[in-house]
Amino acid sequence: FTQHGPVALLPLRSGNAALVWCTHGTTHCPVGSWSEAERVLRLNEIFSDTGASRIVSVTALAAFPLRLTAQRTLTAGRVVRIGNAAQTLHPVAGQGLNLGLRDAFELVHVLAHARNVNTALHDFEWRRAKDRWSTVAATDFLARSFTWQVRGGHSLRDLGLVMLNALGPAKSALARCMMFGAR
Repeated sequence: FTQHGPVALLPLRSGNAALVWCTHGTTHCPVGSWSEAERVLRLNEIFSDTGASRIVSVTALAAFPLRLTAQRTLTAGRVVRIGNAAQTLHPVAGQGLNLGLRDAFELVHVLAHARNVNTALHDFEWRRAKDRWSTVAATDFLARSFTWQVRGGHSLRDLGLVMLNALGPAKSALARCMMFGAR
């Protein structure tokens, strides 16, 4: 987490990495105007304590506006939406993939034990609601916390993250919930 927003390196098979850097937008963040050399320097500072390899170059940036979208329902007749077809989440904490995998797992489970497909799909919708909406709300809240313009908002968010990091059992419980869902 940086002053300009969350940043992550996602490893690729080639040995390279994809960079995801979520910023407040072009009017509030200088990242887009930095030269490649300045981006490389700043990224090496950010990732210096993480064990990541030294960054030597950054390809051209591409900017995409991020916004939360979530379908009200996962099913429409016998059509089932999972993953990004059901909702697009801010990439903070990488929860879109986890949520989609949990959707797929539960769909297979209910269909494998179904006597009636329509009833199974209704059951699927109901069983996924708590986990789905809590994940949508949590990731949206965390992402929005980086855009707070209220005085002290950034300090409050930072304090909360420091406290969570210091509370090992709470941090582990949250990590389990984000990986395996709200149960």
